[in-house]
Amino acid sequence: MSHPQLKESTTQFALERGIDLIGFTSTQHLDEVIPTIYKPARLWPAARTAISICKRLLLGAVDVGTGDMVQNARWVAWRTNEFLNRRAMEIGHFLERAGARALPLANGTMVDPDWKNAGIFGDLSHRHVAAEAGLGVIGVPTYCVTPDFGPRAYFNTILTDYELEPDPPLDFDPCGDGCNECVKACPYDAIVRGRKTIKKSRCIPQAMPHGVLNLQIFMQALVDLPHPDSKKQKIKDFDFARLHRAMVQGVGTIAGCFFCLSACPIGKKNA
Repeated sequence: MSHPQLKESTTQFALERGIDLIGFTSTQHLDEVIPTIYKPARLWPAARTAISICKRLLLGAVDVGTGDMVQNARWVAWRTNEFLNRRAMEIGHFLERAGARALPLANGTMVDPDWKNAGIFGDLSHRHVAAEAGLGVIGVPTYCVTPDFGPRAYFNTILTDYELEPDPPLDFDPCGDGCNECVKACPYDAIVRGRKTIKKSRCIPQAMPHGVLNLQIFMQALVDLPHPDSKKQKIKDFDFARLHRAMVQGVGTIAGCFFCLSACPIGKKNA
């Protein structure tokens, strides 16, 4: 199978399995433009192409994500990430059956052993890969805005050692000079025009309310209690059950804040 045929067949394979968008970009290009230290060359020097896949977030989850039913929205978000992880594995196996080598990446978070980047990082910035692969562009809050779904879309990446034709970046300006809907919608003032990223100290506690930081806080509070009876009572707190559910289901450990996603006007009519 020639490389052009492999790109076409991979695209068809992904779409048949429920992927909404797929794009291709050069890993050499990504090494030059991704604005973090986590680049393809660090992960796998033999990689030549990065394949970006996208699944839209269900609008019902976005609708309830700014209210009392946010836990259900978090569950949908986590399962969307899980869906992408499974499709990435399937695409990796498809590529290897065709003679290429493939490395699917996780789109959950990993723990940084050097405790940089607030202790949390992804293997690769999937949103930047998606932007360079022509699926969307980086918007004001530094998420990737797609024409069809706006920012209500999640991404994952598969690396391969085959050189597949890259897709051009989109000629698309979703934010312009005047749209500040996401800035106004954020109740934590975490979004500022012109910043390279959001204010993580304000966003992460809301987006990951049951992540590693809150787990540390709970465990430290438990250790600091002076008496065995108070420790037993602390374990009976609902916070313990909430953290347990987060570790089992992923709910609240990532993708837990929906205000900016809900506010963006791009893609609402097409989603």
